[in-house]
Amino acid sequence: MQDQNSQEKHQHELNMEHAKRAHDLNRQTSADFSRAAIESANLAIRSLILINGGAVIALLAFLGALEAGDVGNAVKSDALVAPIRWFALGVGFAALTALLAYLVNMLDSDITNSVNFTWEHPYIEPDKEQARLIRVRCALHVIAILLAISALGSFFFGIASVTQAVSSLNI
Repeated sequence: MQDQNSQEKHQHELNMEHAKRAHDLNRQTSADFSRAAIESANLAIRSLILINGGAVIALLAFLGALEAGDVGNAVKSDALVAPIRWFALGVGFAALTALLAYLVNMLDSDITNSVNFTWEHPYIEPDKEQARLIRVRCALHVIAILLAISALGSFFFGIASVTQAVSSLNI
């Protein structure tokens, strides 16, 4: 009987060690995923803001140079309004993407923390709230991706409309 109790105690201690390792691995994995997601989202969003914002600034500088130059009165600068609008929309879409990326990252943290740690296998069990958080996170993630694609699309539409506008200026 004592041998069986000793064996059960040993098994319990072994389970506790495995549980601690599983808990630590879960926390470390969560931190690694969070860090990687935040870094890549920041880079993508900064790039979208930079290319669209830079295009707006370049167009405004070009428009100012046209107005200040010899052809200022002869050139109708209204043709550059549509490209500026496209690039400005791209900046707005990218800013909204940044907001949603923040919310997705916060939800990732909430999802990771919505588990119950146990001392028996599988050592980590999802909380009742986790499924709802995952659905909300997935929806926001899809919307963020669509906004990022819209920001990139705005850049390409802006480039196309700049080409058309400049060719119509007959400079």
